[in-house]
Amino acid sequence: MKNQQIKTPYVLLLLCLMAIGHSGISQNQKVWSGTSKLFGINAASNSGSSVNWSIGNAGSSSSSKLDSSIAGRAIFSRFSWANGSVSMVVDSVKVNETVSGCIGSTTTKLVEVYPAPTITLPSSSQVLCSGVAPANFDASLTNYGAISGIGTFLLNYEIRKDSASGSLFASGIISGINSGTVTINTGAWPSMNAGTSYYFVITQFGSEQSSAGNNPSPGNISTAAITGLPQTYSITINPTITPPSIQAY
Repeated sequence: MKNQQIKTPYVLLLLCLMAIGHSGISQNQKVWSGTSKLFGINAASNSGSSVNWSIGNAGSSSSSKLDSSIAGRAIFSRFSWANGSVSMVVDSVKVNETVSGCIGSTTTKLVEVYPAPTITLPSSSQVLCSGVAPANFDASLTNYGAISGIGTFLLNYEIRKDSASGSLFASGIISGINSGTVTINTGAWPSMNAGTSYYFVITQFGSEQSSAGNNPSPGNISTAAITGLPQTYSITINPTITPPSIQAY
């Protein structure tokens, strides 16, 4: 029993150290092709030094220095990537400090650059009789395998009256997307008016990955940046039919 009592604190200490070590493991940054990400360092060792940013091996990437003089020597740079392939590619962001011609060691952050999602809406729309509710329909993530490494996704949409840019009728969010098929559930939509056309419009698609720690989410991208969009899926409700009266002659 005594041995057990002695061992227990050491076991707990070991577990704590393992947890701390695991939490400190640097993860790769994830970004969408066609978007940019801000990177920064929170200090530099010499107030008169210069901080040099660079990217790794993506020839189509570009960068812009945002600042190098704000209080506390917090230095930031923004980088943009363009991945024209059909799969994720790994790049890197690098930074080092130069003091009086002496160059310090380089710090590297690996970056996973994912191709833009490809979303396809059904080619046929719905034309319904007055009083009939629209049926559920599916959108397809045709390159889901290439982007699945980001995690689960969410999709934001709007339903607009009379045209894809008409007045807003309803909106919604589909979360927890973890396959190449996204089911649009129309059961939660408000009742549609007779003699009216409605247009389903995807407004954003993005990642549900947490932005905590040193692995920020790649974020959402707008319709304009999604491959295969804009498309429109319409639901037209035919006018109400007024029953005719029968008259004798």
